[in-house]
Amino acid sequence: MTSSATEYAKQLAMHFIEIDDAKQPAKDILASAKDAGYSPRVLKQAAKELNMDPDKRAKLYADEDQLDDLRFQLGLVPGLSQTYREAAE
Repeated sequence: MTSSATEYAKQLAMHFIEIDDAKQPAKDILASAKDAGYSPRVLKQAAKELNMDPDKRAKLYADEDQLDDLRFQLGLVPGLSQTYREAAE
């Protein structure tokens, strides 16, 4: 059992190294984008959405629309909520 566990651990360790190496280009892209003034968090989310199933993405957007409405109702959108209140009057 020890030799098998050792072999599995070594194989897994090699895969972890490969994964880390594969992440480096993405880190470089995010660093360049950040230097250009873009939010890495926003870019990561947009990239995930590009790869997302269209139905799942549509549900995400519907949920975000509801969240935006709730934020507005709660006055959590500075400046914007005042603009909407004035428009509603």
